[in-house]
Amino acid sequence: MGGYQLFVNTLPKGDVTEFVTTAATGDYAIEVTLSFEAKGDAFDPTAILIRLDGRDLLEQTDSLPAGIPLRIHPVEGLIVGLNELFIQVGTADSQQDAGFAKEDEFAEAGVQTTDSLTDEFGLPIERNEFGESDSGAQFGAKAIRVRVFDGDTVLIEKTVWSEPGESISSSIVIDLPANDMPASNPDSDHDHDH
Repeated sequence: MGGYQLFVNTLPKGDVTEFVTTAATGDYAIEVTLSFEAKGDAFDPTAILIRLDGRDLLEQTDSLPAGIPLRIHPVEGLIVGLNELFIQVGTADSQQDAGFAKEDEFAEAGVQTTDSLTDEFGLPIERNEFGESDSGAQFGAKAIRVRVFDGDTVLIEKTVWSEPGESISSSIVIDLPANDMPASNPDSDHDHDH
């Protein structure tokens, strides 16, 4: 013990560096859109988990449909600088994935994708011999689109893909600048007398 105490006593006496965080000011929202039905499995019943800097924003075990945006608003606790958003989505295989007839997951959710050559995730929409749309589902890869908003402005948009048969989990870094500008109304008229 004497050696440790001697070591501690020989350390330079310096100033303590204090790390100060500044709360970000804005009207923040997170939007997640899935290309598949999210659901847990026997090992992990979580359909979706969203954390911000280690703090749970949303954890749901009920399944979530494909193609319908899930929006979290307001998102509080963001700081100026780096924030980490962690998203985990369950991709438990359904009977459709086990070799039974596949339905167009976006059409089931009410999203019309048949008029375009690609769906909202950029996957090609191809037709089989029955005229059914596969929208990339035959490849087994799944995707989630994550968007972070400040008001109506998209700050970050990222699409995360899974390998066939794997669940999706990803960390997304949100780097927020200081917002020192006072709110102004662009429609207001200002008369300046000089």
